[in-house]
Amino acid sequence: MAVPAGSAPATLSRIADMSFTIAPRIYCINPTLVSRQGWPALLDHCANLGFDHVMLANTLNLGQHGAGEDGLELEQLTAACAERGLRLLLDIVLDRVTPEDPLIATCPHWFDSKSLSDDSLSADGLPLRMEDSAVQHGVSALWRRRLQALLDAGVAGFVCSVPAAVPAALWQPLMAATRDYCGSVNFLAWTPGAATPQLDPLAGAGFDAVFCPGAWWDYQATRYVREQDNLSGVATIIAFPETPFGPRLAGQLSLTDIPSRRRASLRALRFAAASGNGILVPMGFEFGLTVPLDTALTPVQYDSLCKEAEIDLCDEIQQANRFIVDIGRYFLGAPVTLLHSPGGGLALLQRSTRAGLGGPRDDSARLSLLIVVNQDLYQPWQGDVEDIFSHVDGYLGQADLSDWNQGRPEAQALPQGPLLFEAAEIKLWLARAVPSDAGNGNGNGDSRQAA
Repeated sequence: MAVPAGSAPATLSRIADMSFTIAPRIYCINPTLVSRQGWPALLDHCANLGFDHVMLANTLNLGQHGAGEDGLELEQLTAACAERGLRLLLDIVLDRVTPEDPLIATCPHWFDSKSLSDDSLSADGLPLRMEDSAVQHGVSALWRRRLQALLDAGVAGFVCSVPAAVPAALWQPLMAATRDYCGSVNFLAWTPGAATPQLDPLAGAGFDAVFCPGAWWDYQATRYVREQDNLSGVATIIAFPETPFGPRLAGQLSLTDIPSRRRASLRALRFAAASGNGILVPMGFEFGLTVPLDTALTPVQYDSLCKEAEIDLCDEIQQANRFIVDIGRYFLGAPVTLLHSPGGGLALLQRSTRAGLGGPRDDSARLSLLIVVNQDLYQPWQGDVEDIFSHVDGYLGQADLSDWNQGRPEAQALPQGPLLFEAAEIKLWLARAVPSDAGNGNGNGDSRQAA
């Protein structure tokens, strides 16, 4: 990473003493792929990669049954996480239950009678009649007890699956009561796939964060920015390079050769780190696995896939997590703006502390991050620096953050002349706002602008 901790550019140093909420760095685990003996090594791996949260995916969302007797007790798992500086998040599902859930027998009126008699029930779960106010009341009371028990066991927060399937009138008091019980608890809403009308009721529900599906963006259409705009009214946005629930990135892009799979994964990882307010990475992404996380495998089979993998992104994930801590925190809550691209081939995006939750608001200290992406997965892009920076207004280049591979003692100046982007490469530049009385110049005769 270009600006290691302790050696930030001068603009960052002036605001380093301000208090910021650190964006979560989440490693998502399918617990059925981990043996009881395998947890210590896996948690060490998470900590070494720079994650500060571990999320256990719910078997309902994975279409699988639980780990059974071979699983680690929850209290043991939370203690093991705490020893490594990790906070445990659980993926919770309120609108469905497994076919084996005792709730079906104790509260059959919570379910549609036709569904109860259906012989085709799968591990995807049996839906509750959430439109019934009496069912809502019962579900709320049930989950208040469950969440408090999980917090007592050391769980730090919850990722709420399909939040739009649960009325906001249930979410609000449930989260409020849980926060009264434990003020440090976090609620994150898994929002990919939700339409705008489904998101609107969640805006005042009280979620701490939502997730934006940048992993599915082609770096050309405006869809990603529109998704961010829709989600920004709900909560701060966490990005992910690959979904934990569905096909891997290579499958989504129909990639089979190792070089293109690696380039696509690295681009998705770095874009998520630069554009989100935190990141979620599913287990196996670091090894470029093509088998989805929800595939039914034994822990031994999964370990074999990792050992035989021909891609290793562990160093790059460490760098991305360091970037989020050192630089990304200054842009917490700052939306992503898609700028005009110079002649095609590049995606230009800007984040500014003007609209952020964490950064400074005064003109003299405003920061901006310019994210430039080569859209082509196979061909390089070459052009003039002026062609890029002329599309950004109101900021002067401060530092080149494009070298993700190693730290530098000092920030680098903006490049001069021709600029080369390798296939699928992402470059970053940090910039400061032009002082209101300085026009577009920087005092050195250089009026080139960056964001």
